[in-house]
Amino acid sequence: MTEETDKLLTKGLQEGFAGRSVIQNVERGGFTIKSSHFKDGDGNVYHDEWSADRAGGGQEIVKVGETSSTRVYAGGTISPGKLKLLGISEGDVMIFLKKQITENKGKIRLHTNFEPEPEGDWQYSYRILDTDKEIPLTVGKELIKYKGKLVFVHDFIISPID
Repeated sequence: MTEETDKLLTKGLQEGFAGRSVIQNVERGGFTIKSSHFKDGDGNVYHDEWSADRAGGGQEIVKVGETSSTRVYAGGTISPGKLKLLGISEGDVMIFLKKQITENKGKIRLHTNFEPEPEGDWQYSYRILDTDKEIPLTVGKELIKYKGKLVFVHDFIISPID
């Protein structure tokens, strides 16, 4: 993975899921899924497709010059009933997640551990579970806790496309 690829994964996610890109429904193999697309001024492309409401997964694909990479992910929030017992909603969790994506940029969802200080009752963390430099491959896990209770998890696999 290159620094440029990592930057585009970060920028595309900020512009897409957490930002201003148009999120639209697309058909893939008979399934309706969500999609966002971002192209920077240099012709580099970020594309994200996912199928999820409370839980699910997706795939981001980036192309920088002639180099392509992917980041796949899956997970979601705990059940609405469990969230309600904590006094929060899925929307509250998504607001906190988007804040982390926007504020922490290249510190999350890539190749290094990151655990900022808690923000009131909320705690975000991202940790690397496995790496392989020969492939290369990174496996990471993102957690959000509310009042010490797990409310959201995403697992990630990042790899070049050769």
